[in-house]
Amino acid sequence: MLLKNFYFLIITRILFILFTCIFLGIILSNLENGYYYTLTGIILLLSLQTWMLLRQVNKTNYDLEKFLSAISDHDSSIRFPGCSNKSFAKLHERMHAAIKILQSARIESEKTRQMLQRVVDHVNTGLLSFDSFGRVEFQNKAVCRFVSDRHQRQVTFIKDADYDLYNILSNINPPQEVLYKLENNGSTQSVLIRATSLKSEGNMMTLVSFEDITNELDRKELDSWQRLIRVLTHEIMNSVSPVISLTSVIAGYFKDKKDGSPVTPEKIDQHVIYKTLSGLNTIEETGKGLLDFVDKYRSLNLLPEPKPVRFTIDKLFSKCRQLMESFVSERIEIITRVDPEDLSLTADQSQVEQVLINLMKNSIEAIGNMDNGRISLSASYAGSAVIIQVGDNGIGIPESIAKDIFVPFYTTKENGSGIGLSLSRQIMYNHNGTISANSTPGAGSVFSLRFPTRNH
Repeated sequence: MLLKNFYFLIITRILFILFTCIFLGIILSNLENGYYYTLTGIILLLSLQTWMLLRQVNKTNYDLEKFLSAISDHDSSIRFPGCSNKSFAKLHERMHAAIKILQSARIESEKTRQMLQRVVDHVNTGLLSFDSFGRVEFQNKAVCRFVSDRHQRQVTFIKDADYDLYNILSNINPPQEVLYKLENNGSTQSVLIRATSLKSEGNMMTLVSFEDITNELDRKELDSWQRLIRVLTHEIMNSVSPVISLTSVIAGYFKDKKDGSPVTPEKIDQHVIYKTLSGLNTIEETGKGLLDFVDKYRSLNLLPEPKPVRFTIDKLFSKCRQLMESFVSERIEIITRVDPEDLSLTADQSQVEQVLINLMKNSIEAIGNMDNGRISLSASYAGSAVIIQVGDNGIGIPESIAKDIFVPFYTTKENGSGIGLSLSRQIMYNHNGTISANSTPGAGSVFSLRFPTRNH
C-alpha cells in the first residue's frame, strides 16, 4: 500500500511536469504575441515542480538510508519526525514499529547473553574460545583457575605465565584431548584440556575447556593400586604359604617329636631323605614360579620406547593372519576389513603386532571348540583417530570380571599369566592411545585400539 501511494505521488508529479512542458511548448510557439510574463511563470512553475519531485525522491531515499543504517548499527534510538504527507507518515510509522521490534530483539538477546554468561560462570569447568588469529572471544570465571588472568583479548597473554600451556593451546587440533600437569600454588593439578571447533559469523573458532580431574585420577589410581595389590597378595600368598608349610614339615623330619631337639644321624633313613629332597624340589619350583611372576611384573615397566614407522594396516593384518595360522583350527574363520584400503598408521609395528596377536589368541580361547567360529580384524578412521578392532563370536566376558581384565596378573584361565591384556594396555599407553573392551556374555567380544591422529 505504501509503495502504491509513493508511485502515485511520483507519477502525478511527473504528469504535472509533462503538462507544464506541453504548455511551455505552446507558449514558445506563440512568443510573437508577447506572452513573456506567462513564459516566465511557466518556467518558474516547471522549476518548482522539478524541485518538488527531486525532494520527494531524495527524502524517501534519505529516510530509507537512515533506517537501514540504524538497523546495521543496531541503533534503536533513531526517530523520524512527523509528516503531513500520509504516505510518509505511514512509512515512518512502519519504520518506528520495525525499530521497536529490533529494540525488543536486542533486549531479549542481551538477556539471553547475560543468562548464558551466568550459567557458564557457574560451572567449574574453565571455558575459553579464540579465533584463528588468537583473539579471545569468550571466557568464563572458572578459566582464571587455570590461566594467569582473565579479560584478556589475546591468547598470547598466557605465554609469559605458562609457556607449555600456551604451546598446547596454539597446537591443539579439535577434537583433541590433552592431559596437562598444572603447577598451582605449590600443588600439581591434572587438567584435562579438550578442544572443539565452532563456526561463528563465518569465522572458525576453537572452544577449549579446562577440567580439573585430579581427584578423579587419584580415585582411579587408588582403585587400580588396590586391585593390583589384591592380585599381587593373592599370587604371593599362593606361593609363600605352601613354602612355609612345606619348610615346617621338612624341619619336622629332623627334630625329635618330644623335645624338638635334632635327631641323630642313624634315625635319618632313605624315606626321610627322599621326602626331604622332594619337598626341597617343590620349594625350588615354587621359588622359580615366584621369580617368573616378578620378572613378568618387571616386563610391564621395562617396555622399550615405541619406534614409530609408517606402515599400512592391510599388511599388518596379513602378517598377523600368517603368524596365527598354526593356532587357528578349520572351524574358525578370520575376516579382515580396512576402510579405506590404503589406511596407514605411524606406530611401533612390532608392538602393535604383539597386541593384535595377544587379542587373537584370547579370541581363539573364547571360541574354543564351537563350530562356525569367527574372528574379525577391522580398521577405519573415527574422527581424529584410527580405530583397530579385534572381535569374535566366542563366549564373551562375564560382567563380574569385565572391570578387572586389564589388571596385571588377573586371570580366570587355568594356565593364564594375566599379563597379556595388561601388557597390551601399556603398549597402547606408550602410543598415547587407548584399549577398551565391549563384550556380551554368550555373544562375543570386541576389543578396540584407538590411535590418535598424530600417529597416523
